[in-house]
Amino acid sequence: MTHAPARGVVRRIEPGEARAALDGARAVLDARDDAAFARGHWPGAGHVPIAELESRRTELPPRDVPLVVVAASAEDAEHAAQAVASLGYADVRWLAAAIAGVAGADDRAPAARLWRPAPFLEHVMPRLVAARPRGRALDLAAGAGRESVFLALHGFEVEAVDDDRDILASAAALAARHGVTITTTRIDLERREVALAEAAYDVVTVFRFLHRPLFPAIERAIAPGGFLVYETYRRGQERFGRPKHPRFLLDDGELATAFPSLSVEHCEEPSPAEGPITARLLARRPRPSDRSNCRAGRPF
Repeated sequence: MTHAPARGVVRRIEPGEARAALDGARAVLDARDDAAFARGHWPGAGHVPIAELESRRTELPPRDVPLVVVAASAEDAEHAAQAVASLGYADVRWLAAAIAGVAGADDRAPAARLWRPAPFLEHVMPRLVAARPRGRALDLAAGAGRESVFLALHGFEVEAVDDDRDILASAAALAARHGVTITTTRIDLERREVALAEAAYDVVTVFRFLHRPLFPAIERAIAPGGFLVYETYRRGQERFGRPKHPRFLLDDGELATAFPSLSVEHCEEPSPAEGPITARLLARRPRPSDRSNCRAGRPF
């Protein structure tokens, strides 16, 4: 059964505690409008206006990260904090004062990135950048674009592919907010035949998506020396929520052998007690034909 995220704890920060709370915060969300944020904000604050919290929820940090919410007034901050908590955030605090009146809230740097891409992509990114600096990247089933934008922020020329026009527009907007550009392409990746440019990409990424007939096209799309970064769900994930159908769940050991022309550099199958149940693969083309088997591992 898929459960709705539990509503977290919402707590008030008194004005006299503002500096200490903000200095010690792991993440600060400024919920004011664009103009107010641009006039000055707390250093390192992220920015999503109150009215856009639902539509831009993928720009928030992971739900287990404690979050301090600030706004143009105490009322707005409380309202935004309640909205964030309703999305399943465990620990949300709000400043009972206007952030503009807090000493030090005068930074004019761009908003900080509160969101994070798939942790596995973060883990392998130094290897990708070292081997293929400023290369071409293809992000399949790109969704809201976090992985695409993360690749672009590291210098890759990124093509994001998905079948949803609106979500691709959101991905492009996310890139623009972070000062980078991605190319978006609308393709139904589950149609009978999908043509991907052959040997054209230095990095191909696939996260949270499985369509086995697409495997050969993915394999051919990787340029010599290029990488495949793939992570999705395995059987057993159905106990924790979606996906549930075997069509969308890898068998144990399947991902390690799904791309026979690639050399496996890293493969693991994390099975934490609380989920999710996944498989992760970093592979390269071409390399010597030795193959490694997936092993049980801990999530990054």
